Amino acid sequence: MYEDGYEDEGFDAVPYEDEEYRRDLREEERKRRDRRFYGETIGGVLNAVTEYARTLEHEKTNRLNVERERRRALAVMRSERRVMLEYLKQRFGERGDLYEKYFKLVDTALQVDNEEILRIALESIQNIYQDGPGTGINEFRQHFDGMSEVVRI
Repeated sequence: MYEDGYEDEGFDAVPYEDEEYRRDLREEERKRRDRRFYGETIGGVLNAVTEYARTLEHEKTNRLNVERERRRALAVMRSERRVMLEYLKQRFGERGDLYEKYFKLVDTALQVDNEEILRIALESIQNIYQDGPGTGINEFRQHFDGMSEVVRI
């Protein structure tokens, strides 16, 4: 206890504020901000890396699906191509045989001088010629699609 009756409780009544104390406070505040900034930066980088890995896996899966669909579509197209080529070969092969037979009939009709047979043969050739090459292809496609549906099941 002091002479004037003031008792010392172990601390100054006025806070100690000199330049060194303020500098220490500013330094501590700067360190806290730096730690927070580094933490946010590292957290952002980790989030970006995680998102990149997730996106990479997603895109790998998408590429595999696209490749699988591409192979499947090519297999279907090749199959349909073979069937269509066989259809066209049969259709035009049959047409060629008919032309050949009708022209032989025309030659025979001219040799025997039979106008009725000549007229029938020429009309038949004209009917074959008027029948477009694509005639019947839609019906064929419907039957083929029906068969393909059965095979897919």
